[in-house]
Amino acid sequence: MKLIELTDRAEVAKLYGVYKHCVYMPTQEKFNKKVDAFLKNDSIKIFACLYNDEIKGVTVVSFTEDHKAEIVGISVDESVRHKGIGSFMIKELPANSLYAETDDDAVGFYRKNGFAVTKFLENYDGETVTRYKCELPLYRSKTTL
Repeated sequence: MKLIELTDRAEVAKLYGVYKHCVYMPTQEKFNKKVDAFLKNDSIKIFACLYNDEIKGVTVVSFTEDHKAEIVGISVDESVRHKGIGSFMIKELPANSLYAETDDDAVGFYRKNGFAVTKFLENYDGETVTRYKCELPLYRSKTTL
């Protein structure tokens, strides 16, 4: 496996099939808008995981000061789930600490990868939903891939 950073719009546009799994009610149009916003924001980086020379995992990360990073989205192609690709991406991200906000569907993944998890309730369009803040100090300084 290998983690690479993608910066080219055409390369990133091909990731819809993998990334759509971490987007609420995904559509190609919604994905395209997100990609444009990601690529315009200098603090956001898009990483792809090569597995058998094919992109099978994607993570979008927003970096803050001191290489602290928020996982904006992380997804693995359904055909290769449970093969360690998501965990590999977490371990290879160039960050000193990671955090993410997630739901019931993905909180187990974060727990399995050593994140401390805090449950909270949030209101979305008048509906109260359970969310989780996940935090992982990595104590490392990777500044480049």
